Amino acid sequence: MRIVIVGNGVAGMEAALAVRRREPSWEISLISEESDHFFSRTALMWVFSGQMSHRDIEPLERDAYARLGFRRVRARATGIDTAKRLVSLAGGLEPVPYDRLLIASGSRPRSGPWPGSDSRGVGHFVTLQDLAWYEDEVHGGTSRAGGPPRADAHLRASESHSPYGFRDVSAKRRGRLARRPAVIGGGLIGIEAVEVAVAAGLRPRFFIREEWFWPIALDSRESRWIADQMSHHGVDVHLEHEVERLAADADGNVSAVHTNEGRYEADCVVIAIGVVPNTSWLEGSGIELDARGGIVVDESLKTSAADVFAAGDCASVRWFDGTRRPEQLWYTARDQGRVAGQRLLGDSLHYQRGAWYNSAKLMDIEYTTAGLVNWNLDGEKAWFFEEEGRVRSTTRVVVQQNRVVGFNMLGRRWDHSVLIRWIEEQRTLDWVLAHLNDAAFDTELVPPLRISGA
Repeated sequence: MRIVIVGNGVAGMEAALAVRRREPSWEISLISEESDHFFSRTALMWVFSGQMSHRDIEPLERDAYARLGFRRVRARATGIDTAKRLVSLAGGLEPVPYDRLLIASGSRPRSGPWPGSDSRGVGHFVTLQDLAWYEDEVHGGTSRAGGPPRADAHLRASESHSPYGFRDVSAKRRGRLARRPAVIGGGLIGIEAVEVAVAAGLRPRFFIREEWFWPIALDSRESRWIADQMSHHGVDVHLEHEVERLAADADGNVSAVHTNEGRYEADCVVIAIGVVPNTSWLEGSGIELDARGGIVVDESLKTSAADVFAAGDCASVRWFDGTRRPEQLWYTARDQGRVAGQRLLGDSLHYQRGAWYNSAKLMDIEYTTAGLVNWNLDGEKAWFFEEEGRVRSTTRVVVQQNRVVGFNMLGRRWDHSVLIRWIEEQRTLDWVLAHLNDAAFDTELVPPLRISGA
């Protein structure tokens, strides 16, 4: 049996490991151009800031592919012939035949729609190649222990429009490093790009179109605290700014961001306005895509083509509200990859998305969310408490029909598995408030949360 997986991220690797555990003799090929090794994309900011090396963010040993008998193809997939069961490759390489195929090609950064977005010194912060560009602009090179192995090995089998190409660096053309970076877009990738610039001793500008930072996840009170903290660390936060164009100097290096509020100097610009499914290479394959470019799959992650499955950021799955779109989170890609591995083995299995959860650190503020928050559910109510003193925190609990359905927590660490269990048990608000510290995940040195009036 020939198993081919397009994608070397968490979804593809989980599927490959699941197949190999049960079928030691099957051929397993992993096609991807970004890097030799599977790595944790959520840790790129720690590499940039010098706290981790590239080896530190690779979950598997570097000999894992050889030891597990995986064939690693470092090339760009350019198409699929579902009739002949072939994956075509760039660079004139021979197509790879398959019996069963998993597409786990992930997502790519959304390009800037404004004039000047292609100026030198404008980039993203999503891929390993984006990391290399941003490090060059700010540090003048890699941050710690060098770059990843064989960083440019894919270029012989890539294409000019690949998201894994290397960008020209304006710092090299100017003869100096970036002094005034700007970040456009108010989500998690945006705040990470801001935070690493602050860690490098810079004072970045942060342009956000909305009324407050990250409205899809935070309410105005929570966001105000995050914005205040960013300002405290030297970030110029520009809310309700509509970017109109990016200006460049005579050499083509970015020089300013123009918004509806004026002109702002910038010598390095990170565009962080989201990601889109990395599926343009499937054009002409006949595999069904949704309006966002996600690969339409059924409950078992099967695509419209025989023996072809999809998982991770590129897969358009059914959500709890009946809509269909990709789930672009690390843990959902992991879970889908595990199901896809079982499907590649021929098992009958459905992907069942559990309660939503996520955690992050927004500057130095802990963030945990679980369940349905900011969904504007019918009849929902929100209970909110702000703690001030030795510990500052906010607690927001979303209630629908007298049952807790969501949590948004800032400033403290919480065990999301406990919060999710309470949602599944349909606990009342009063019960949750009485037991809230049972979900605490702080160290013993942090005093327990005391809710006045509860």
